[in-house]
Amino acid sequence: MDPTEQAASNQLTDDIEQNFLTQFSSMVTTDKEELIQQFQSIGENVNYTTANFFLDMTNWNLQAAVGCYFDYMAQNRQPSMRLLNDLTVGKGEKITPNTAIKLTWLLQNNGDVAWPNGTYVSLRQIPNVVAENISLSYEDLKYYVPSVLPNDTVTVSVQLVSPSTVGLFETVWSIFTPSGISFGDNITSRIEVSLDGTMAVTQQFSHLQTSPIIDLTSEPNASEPNQPDDNEMWG
Repeated sequence: MDPTEQAASNQLTDDIEQNFLTQFSSMVTTDKEELIQQFQSIGENVNYTTANFFLDMTNWNLQAAVGCYFDYMAQNRQPSMRLLNDLTVGKGEKITPNTAIKLTWLLQNNGDVAWPNGTYVSLRQIPNVVAENISLSYEDLKYYVPSVLPNDTVTVSVQLVSPSTVGLFETVWSIFTPSGISFGDNITSRIEVSLDGTMAVTQQFSHLQTSPIIDLTSEPNASEPNQPDDNEMWG
């Protein structure tokens, strides 16, 4: 084949390749929306932007894009929490000023990973009104919770003191990782501080009901040795 024929052949090959690439590019462009829809159907609530990002990163290879996405999610999963119920004794009642309060909530791990050891509940929003002569430092309130597995629940109680002034006392709590990163629902507590509040009495009465009762009227167990009777004690 002479040089002229060789050049013509090369030109024809280049034209065919260019035409093929153009057609392929057009086909890919046409199918991008379908690929994005297929990517979004993996059941992880993937939005359009995320699907487009991973597909574009992998040159629109759907299988590779999905694999990269799940690898990324596995490395970046964060714990999660949902507030199921407010179990605070006396919920809805008023509290007297300068009075200890115990708040109790039922929390659920509604995420895919267990809560790490060292997870704690603490104030997210420090109250504006701080009562005088209170030894508690709101900034130091941390209540550690156990490592809770996905879908399991835990009951968490926190304690603080109501302010000295009457009015609405609002606190906002969150759950934090050991490194101090909050996650899950915020927990808002609103209690009215009033001179005629009954919440403290209700909580104290509930505590007495659930505490073990010691029967002071029962007779000593005769089978136990070294138990002095009244004559031995008083002569």
